[in-house]
Amino acid sequence: MTRVSVVIPTYNTAAMTQRCVRAVRDAEVIVVDDGSTDGTAELLGENVLRLEENRGFAVAANAGVAASTGEIIVLLNSDAVVEPDALVAFLRAFDANPRLGVVGAQLLNEDGSPQWSGGAAPTLLWMLAAVSGAGRFARHFRRKRSEPRREVDWVSGAAMAFRREVWERCGPLDTTYRFYCQDIDFSLAARAAGWEVCIVPEARVVHGLGRTIKANNALHRRILAADLLTWGGRRYGRAWLLPARILIAIAAMV
Repeated sequence: MTRVSVVIPTYNTAAMTQRCVRAVRDAEVIVVDDGSTDGTAELLGENVLRLEENRGFAVAANAGVAASTGEIIVLLNSDAVVEPDALVAFLRAFDANPRLGVVGAQLLNEDGSPQWSGGAAPTLLWMLAAVSGAGRFARHFRRKRSEPRREVDWVSGAAMAFRREVWERCGPLDTTYRFYCQDIDFSLAARAAGWEVCIVPEARVVHGLGRTIKANNALHRRILAADLLTWGGRRYGRAWLLPARILIAIAAMV
């Protein structure tokens, strides 16, 4: 069995995906081309799993994990670039704690500033900030230095590693979401099954936030709002859903 498999779903992001692949070292790499029309499969050549039609991030990710052989699987967005030793940092974290099931990277913006990498289970207030765009101002209140490794409820699927055992018990990713919240669902399922979830600050990954969906700001907010409402309705119930739908719709228009 391969120690590490890196699964990279992509849709019409050929150049970014090539850059993403080039940054990965000493791992099995599986690029899942989700029905791209920009020549992704031809550009990348071998190790590309080609899906004939675009069915969304979760479907592509699930197909890539199913084709992988690694003991540890890293799910990586095609607009993410791992810094040197990031995969080693993931492995060290897993080796140091047998109860650690899912880990996330310290995501960075392209200017080196920290990006939201995970945290507590989303509340309505958090969702409103995320959909309105106010969440981007949180970077001004974070510590400049990397925080110590800490346990969280969920980590971002932009750069998320997990044990195969966890995937077999808690996966696959939920394909009913359009683009977001699969990582939240999976992380919380792992915690419910008794595994620990944490962010590893030594595993640094530069993430071009939002580039993979090539969306304008309004479309990005609508997709995010819809997925958050789906997730929130399942977690908090129907009584929560009606006022949340109204408030999130307002936030998405701000």
